[in-house]
Amino acid sequence: MKEDLQKIFPKYKSRQVRLAIPSKGRMEIETQEFLRSCGFNIQRNNRQYIGSIQGLINLQLVYQRQVDIVRGVLNGSLEMGIVGYDLVLEYTPLNENELVIMHNALNFGKCSLEIAVPEDWTEESIEEIKINKKSLRVATKFTKLTKQFLSSLDIEYELIKGNGSIEVYPELGYSDIIVDLVSTGQTLKDNRLKRINGGKIMTSESVLIGNQTALKNETVLKVARQLIEFIEATLRAQNFVSVFVNMRGESPEEIANNVFSKKGLEGLQGPTISSVFTKSGEKMYAIHVIVEKEKLQKAIRSLRAIGGSGVVVAPTLYIFEEEPLRYIKLLKNLGMYND
Repeated sequence: MKEDLQKIFPKYKSRQVRLAIPSKGRMEIETQEFLRSCGFNIQRNNRQYIGSIQGLINLQLVYQRQVDIVRGVLNGSLEMGIVGYDLVLEYTPLNENELVIMHNALNFGKCSLEIAVPEDWTEESIEEIKINKKSLRVATKFTKLTKQFLSSLDIEYELIKGNGSIEVYPELGYSDIIVDLVSTGQTLKDNRLKRINGGKIMTSESVLIGNQTALKNETVLKVARQLIEFIEATLRAQNFVSVFVNMRGESPEEIANNVFSKKGLEGLQGPTISSVFTKSGEKMYAIHVIVEKEKLQKAIRSLRAIGGSGVVVAPTLYIFEEEPLRYIKLLKNLGMYND
């Protein structure tokens, strides 16, 4: 299979490199919102399953079910994809190394895979269920992960492959309990189900995956680096804002010392200080510093305390590193990294 892929991948003259994203539901909406927040221009006809990203990078977008994205990346028909980590673990065969996780924390699509039981059960933990319930009928779409979890606890069970909304299965008598993805937990409450202590199998969020053989192609790797770079820069910037302030002083060194005297004003490496040419000739400097969002109020108070005025706060779109750490990690996984 890998030899066939190597014959297909070298030139990419007939089509663009492909990135597959979810085709429906909350994940489709959140994925498109995330890509747009990265500055990518998404082009798509709503009735079609093929789109594109143009501008900062050039990619063909393929809209598919998440399960099909995982399978497509595994078999090489897709170079990259965005899916939930839970589905990567569920549908990637053991000892399979063709699928590579390029970014493991895209900061959306967060949820957990958990056991849920009828709310009228007296059991509140997995230990109590193990003691009181001799055998369980368990409905789930995640058969592989559920088997691994229950088997590790030596719990006797019968697995029922679920389709559609499995939250109703216990009420209808199809199963005793369920294993499903939970975000807010409201759907469980609506169906008279509850979580239990020790019943969380895993936490999940959206990840960027790629085909290992394809990523070793120069064209694909170049696009992958661009994609990772903009994703990393966007995620990093989400936690920071740019703060601009004017300050009187005799020299840039004096201003810098005042800034460094206040914790939280160091920025990424230090403040940028430039002269302000005032009409009166008074010595004044403009300071630009990057501040953590959650520490903004404290930073403003600190700037005022050292004589700052006219504080302006602006969103930070990107913060680029010298070399994206996840790109370096990808090269290491591909065996292509040179110190």
